[in-house]
Amino acid sequence: MELGKEVIAGVSINNVTGITGKKYELRDLMRAAREAEAMGFDSVWVHDGMTGRRTTAAYDPTAVLTAVAAQTERIRLCTGILIPHIRNPVHFAQEWATLYEVSEGRAILGAGAGGGKGTIHRRQYGSLAAVRHGADIDPNLLYRRRARIFGDSLHVVRRLWSEDKVSYDGEFHKFDEITLGHARPATMPPVLVAAGMYIPKEGAGAHIAMWNKDIAGTFHVGPIAEKSVVDHGEGWLTNHCTPHELVIKAKDIEAAGEAKYPGRTYARALNCFMNVDDNPKKAWQGVKDHLTDFHGPPVYDDLVDRWNAAGTGEQVAAKINDFIDNGVTIFQFVVASSDQFGMMKRIAEDVLPRLKQA
Repeated sequence: MELGKEVIAGVSINNVTGITGKKYELRDLMRAAREAEAMGFDSVWVHDGMTGRRTTAAYDPTAVLTAVAAQTERIRLCTGILIPHIRNPVHFAQEWATLYEVSEGRAILGAGAGGGKGTIHRRQYGSLAAVRHGADIDPNLLYRRRARIFGDSLHVVRRLWSEDKVSYDGEFHKFDEITLGHARPATMPPVLVAAGMYIPKEGAGAHIAMWNKDIAGTFHVGPIAEKSVVDHGEGWLTNHCTPHELVIKAKDIEAAGEAKYPGRTYARALNCFMNVDDNPKKAWQGVKDHLTDFHGPPVYDDLVDRWNAAGTGEQVAAKINDFIDNGVTIFQFVVASSDQFGMMKRIAEDVLPRLKQA
């Protein structure tokens, strides 16, 4: 599947049970996926909450999307984002290859090093330490090396997808003549590598671990993360940025990719939290409330301004169309409302018909 040729406007289906203050069952998630296809969305996105986001564990995104593939026909199946390096990369490569086959090529892996801080990282990197051995299994050390481990893991996964009998001796993984055998996909499953964030002016908050005054109030992409996009992605997935900032960084990525891999192209993808309401202030507050529920406080107003697509249907569509005009073709709309189905319907009716094509 070649990304970037058409607009793919998709919706996240709630895979973080309980963040809205009510119980959200697996059957609700599956219903949301079916309804998203019926409503005209081009893709569904599933969050990765391995070991839990805040207090409540989520379902495995690859398994969920495999079940969704069996209940849908055309909709693309995406993760936004999955954290591959806290898993065994050989096992994950096999799981995703199976999903790619079951879905007949509809799966798009959105992968990233992960964000946030505190308890979730202690859990995630504690789980990574549990599947490693040797001296370097301190979860805090693994967390500090996460960007490098992430790139190494994706490299392993993509080699297993494209080669037979892979031997590897990297910084974090080492093995001899591993193969996926018949599960190896006939074509390379597309990967969107997530990179970049806005650093709030006032402080790190619950979502962002890094903060210093020199980069506060700016959109930032780290050099290791940018290298991962160039080396391992068919596209770049980001958030928190203006269209102008996105274009500047996308051109840097594309230039680096052309120098290293002539002819390779990179699709541009955006994640945003969406709330549609006739009262724009109410829609904006809905996004802030949801972000606070999702990540925990504090959520600063300048981050909400950067991360939202909120307002009337016309206003939201205008914001998304501005990104389309600047080359973005893949969108992850996170429903910023406790009413998952009602807001999905509102977006489908008031926003999707107003979006431009690539």
